[in-house]
Amino acid sequence: MTKHFVDFRLFQYALSSGEHGSFRRAAAALNLQQSTVSRGVRNLEHRVGAELFERSHAGIRPTPAGDQFLKEATLGFEHLKRAVLHAEASHRGEHGALTVCACVPFILYSELLERFREKHTSVSIEIVESTTNASEALVQQRHVDVAIVTGSHDNGGVHSLHIGDEPMLAVLPKSHSQASARRLSIDDIRQETFILSASGLGPEIKDYLSRQMTRSDTEPRVQLHRASQCDLNNMVASGFGVTIVVGRPRTEIDRVVFIPLAGRSAISVWAIWMKSNPNPALRGLVDIAQERTTMLRTTRR
Repeated sequence: MTKHFVDFRLFQYALSSGEHGSFRRAAAALNLQQSTVSRGVRNLEHRVGAELFERSHAGIRPTPAGDQFLKEATLGFEHLKRAVLHAEASHRGEHGALTVCACVPFILYSELLERFREKHTSVSIEIVESTTNASEALVQQRHVDVAIVTGSHDNGGVHSLHIGDEPMLAVLPKSHSQASARRLSIDDIRQETFILSASGLGPEIKDYLSRQMTRSDTEPRVQLHRASQCDLNNMVASGFGVTIVVGRPRTEIDRVVFIPLAGRSAISVWAIWMKSNPNPALRGLVDIAQERTTMLRTTRR
């Protein structure tokens, strides 16, 4: 095995010599002494166990064995060059993978990922839905790179960045008696059946409803479904009940209305990640998130 361990510079000397037909010209191209190149090629021939070049006063030319060797070596160097370039790009976060866990709707962090994808077109992104508590655990266990959650979580090596605050809205059928209201309190709809997602923000919204209704000594009627927010909105339209969403929708949905909740009903959205996570793609996302946060603060002043 030791015989075949070769300094890659020797391959470069041989390839350049074959290309230029002369150790002298190869040395000039490599900015080296001719003796360094010729000794290097001799060393390589010794290790390979075959003469790679015929030497004469007119110069050098590959032997049959050398010709085959140089063809194979050229392919190998091209693969090596690509490997180095990919490794460098991965280190800069230009290649690789990023796993994002979220308990909030995609619309609340879609702009962040859009900006990331513009700068890192070769990074694949996987999105995992979970609850806030489960998301923090997944981040700490490094099963995901970053989580988009509610509230900051600066503990156990977890770092947080505030992304924004989003309003909570009630989703009612257009046929509902309160459908024309400009704003609603939870007390206005306390008799309704609330249909929520069993994952994502569903459990947190359930807790929020319970806290709000404690004042009126009422327990919310909640049904948890393993369904997306889009499906829940369609269920509202079909008369299954009402639901609560976070963040204003970008488009209207048939047969339902979105009405803001009164009082302090905004949800604080944060990105959390492990400081010790070495994923370069994560660093790229965090940089973009920090730039975005700084820009928003400047705009509000």
